[in-house]
Amino acid sequence: MPNNVQATTEKLSGIDRYATSAAIALDGWKQSNYAILTSGDNFPDALTVSPLAKKYNAPILLTETNSIPTDTLSVIQQLKVTDIIIIGGIGVISSSVENQLSSLGIKTTRLGGQDRYETSIIVASQLNKVSEIAIVTGEDFADALSISPIAAKNNMPIILVQHNMIPDSVKEYIKLHEITKTYVIGVGSSLDESLVSELPCVEQINGQDKYQRNLAVIDKFKSEMDLDTIYLTTGENFVDGLSGSALSGVNCNPLLLVGENSTLQKEYLDNNLITDYNIVVLGGAVVEQAIISSFNIDYEEKTISDVTGIKSDDITKIVFYDGRGGKNKPITVEDKQKVMEFMGYLDGYEIKIAKNPELGTGWIHEAVFYVNDKEVMNIFFVDPIIINNEYYEIIKGDIETLKFHEFLKSIDPSYTE
Repeated sequence: MPNNVQATTEKLSGIDRYATSAAIALDGWKQSNYAILTSGDNFPDALTVSPLAKKYNAPILLTETNSIPTDTLSVIQQLKVTDIIIIGGIGVISSSVENQLSSLGIKTTRLGGQDRYETSIIVASQLNKVSEIAIVTGEDFADALSISPIAAKNNMPIILVQHNMIPDSVKEYIKLHEITKTYVIGVGSSLDESLVSELPCVEQINGQDKYQRNLAVIDKFKSEMDLDTIYLTTGENFVDGLSGSALSGVNCNPLLLVGENSTLQKEYLDNNLITDYNIVVLGGAVVEQAIISSFNIDYEEKTISDVTGIKSDDITKIVFYDGRGGKNKPITVEDKQKVMEFMGYLDGYEIKIAKNPELGTGWIHEAVFYVNDKEVMNIFFVDPIIINNEYYEIIKGDIETLKFHEFLKSIDPSYTE
């Protein structure tokens, strides 16, 4: 990206999907009479609810099937929610959840059909004066998330269909409404071309994969969107984007899907001169390499585990290399307790992306980390620290050579400082 990009980044995340959902809700709402409650384990029923959330100015919260997680319950109480709309049948969210809410004096309404397609129509039927609809596959989540911000803004139901067939419940809904525009997402990829002829006033929004379709949706509606903030979520899992769809729908901000990197997304923003924006990362599943960054971005402090997406307890081996001209031979650590000891030490650091990094100085040892003999991370202990070839400033914690030496001596007593 060009150097005149002005951007800041924040992250809304928790220890699990329920805590992340709670963090997203608290970022967007200080008080809300309504909340939408959806399954944290099963995506189809919940994908269509962003327009409903917009109607009631409500956050989307996640629950387990048989009980409400502590983080979700805490948000419900903090926001002083009085009415909750439950999405899905009792097989997805059981009656015990309703009973738990009722015991707290909260009124509940359940919207659920025999399958995901009927549920999407039941949700659509809650919206008044509908003239436009969005048709997406009910067999994956990405296209529904992509269209959710503009669907929320324009009171546009998101309707699920099968890959090559339009369910009868969908056909009946269309007959009962005067539809002036049908946006069909993913013809020729997520949806079969044969469906187009069965739908009224069709405009297609297509792309070869979910990431290209996501950008195509944003491109189509960018003049109607607030580009001051861009929400970033993983394209590999639905849960964080689902909770974020309500938040992005408040001001119709783009919900940008990313995978292992964001090259395609960076190019799109650059080519469209979208340069003055804030980034909000939804959840912990967006890898560091996919964070859309620039010369001027000031990314928040993170731990090394946050940056790499590598869980400490997954590491099975660490190999240390002395950077002082072969003063010591490589030292291999495979003892699980010792591995966890060192990983715990690393997680004491807080780091941030280094602007204008210079060549590192100081202690120049290297550690290479493995999961089942596959290299997953390397770190050069210099200042700024280098993790997987990216420079980071150390915000909290110091490179304590004495502590490192003591650790390596505990592995190999012949180690020389």
